[in-house]
Amino acid sequence: MTALTTREDALRQFETGRIQHLREERLGIQKKTFTKWMNSFLIKARLEVMDLFTDLADGKMLLKLLEIISGEKLGKPNNGRMRVHKIENVNKSLAFLHTKVRLESIGAEDIVDGNPRLILGLIWTIILRFQIQEIEIDVDEENESSEKKSAKDALLLWCQRKTAGYRGVSIEDFSRSWRDGLGFNALIHAHRPDIIDYNSLIPKNHIDNLNNA
Repeated sequence: MTALTTREDALRQFETGRIQHLREERLGIQKKTFTKWMNSFLIKARLEVMDLFTDLADGKMLLKLLEIISGEKLGKPNNGRMRVHKIENVNKSLAFLHTKVRLESIGAEDIVDGNPRLILGLIWTIILRFQIQEIEIDVDEENESSEKKSAKDALLLWCQRKTAGYRGVSIEDFSRSWRDGLGFNALIHAHRPDIIDYNSLIPKNHIDNLNNA
């Protein structure tokens, strides 16, 4: 093994470790933020989430959160301690959410088993549906006849305006339009062109683009 190969392997390991560290750091920030958001509502019921990835497992806090934030009654949770009872409670929450928003790839078992990615996705879906989507703002505050849009629609419009003209970027939603990473890089470049070399990005390199952002 040559010295060059050794250096390349060391550099590759360093980059892999750095990417993993950044992912874990981002996960931790999201977890902390969503936990605080949940507790801002659960305090009304004198409840508190300490660990987002384990405290939702029995479904009780999730049911209570949805009752508080929606103003609707979802019924009493099953107080049994067996796995089947926990799944029953979470399924009740998911069934309620299905009447409000489309849920994809999230099952009760994922929440009971503490799947970090899907739990964060579930809470973000709840935030979008019950907070952001319910707010109305003026698209153009200086124009009295300006059309009113929900905050979600206004945010989408803002993203479209900021990324207009960027090669390969077409923002139509908050899911598929962002998968190749170009949208994130375009938004950053629109505000800080000094830290993103947008023209160097390769559209098909989705992971590299996301990591770059």
